[in-house]
Amino acid sequence: MAKTSDSGAAKRKTPISDNRVDSTLAAMIVGIIILSVISMIFYMIGTSGGWMTGMFAAMVWVLPFVGLPIAIILMLTVLIRVAVRRSRANKSQS
Repeated sequence: MAKTSDSGAAKRKTPISDNRVDSTLAAMIVGIIILSVISMIFYMIGTSGGWMTGMFAAMVWVLPFVGLPIAIILMLTVLIRVAVRRSRANKSQS
């Protein structure tokens, strides 16, 4: 008897690409937030020690002001993607 190779494709409700995009966005969010926090700590330690001055200090200081809003936008993107996916799932079940 020939056995059909389904490999769970019928059980999978969302495509793999949706999960990968969400995972990638989540990793980007975590990375940006960690980088911003590290740069804030680095700036505080560097300026109090007196060894961080000039353009380098300005670049380190600006990083959280750019990174954290980008992280918030990415969080909203993930939130909207999840809400749309759940809405479509609920409509298909009804």
